[in-house]
Amino acid sequence: MKTGKLGFILPAQTMMLMLLCGAGILVFLLWLILPAKQLSAQLDRDIENLQTRIEEQKILAPVFKTLFAKTKTTEPQVLPAPARTKLTRDEITGVPKRLQQLAAAHQLKVREIVPEVGTLNDASGRFLIRLAASGQFMDLRGFLIDVGALPYFDSIEEIEIRAVEEAREFGLKIWMSRE
Repeated sequence: MKTGKLGFILPAQTMMLMLLCGAGILVFLLWLILPAKQLSAQLDRDIENLQTRIEEQKILAPVFKTLFAKTKTTEPQVLPAPARTKLTRDEITGVPKRLQQLAAAHQLKVREIVPEVGTLNDASGRFLIRLAASGQFMDLRGFLIDVGALPYFDSIEEIEIRAVEEAREFGLKIWMSRE
């Protein structure tokens, strides 16, 4: 039996073919199987991320449905526009009580209502009321519509909203017409 140069039993040509086949298998592994394995690992991470997002959506779905249902409620299409009047000095004292009633009707808790005394003496024909309340944000819209429907309402200068536990705090500067 003839042996190759290195003293193996197999001929040199067969050894060369075996090395070429081994190299082909190695190239096959490096170019096809390893990238496929990396792609599979990446897809597994993507699937895990998507499953996490799906779980988050399942948790947030009831909140979304509730808020979406509240936006579907029928509200007046036209805002109230009563004939504008001016308050007399005697009627001004009833304005804080009226604002408190409107806030209570919309489930807002009034912390304070303060008429600015300095605006009662100027010649502008208006006076300022600072209102601080807390409640749900969705209830503020109805309250503002009712305030705008007051015949002596003039304008809202400022609305300040702060997030607190399970509610919102609202700060309003409301101008009312006076004689």
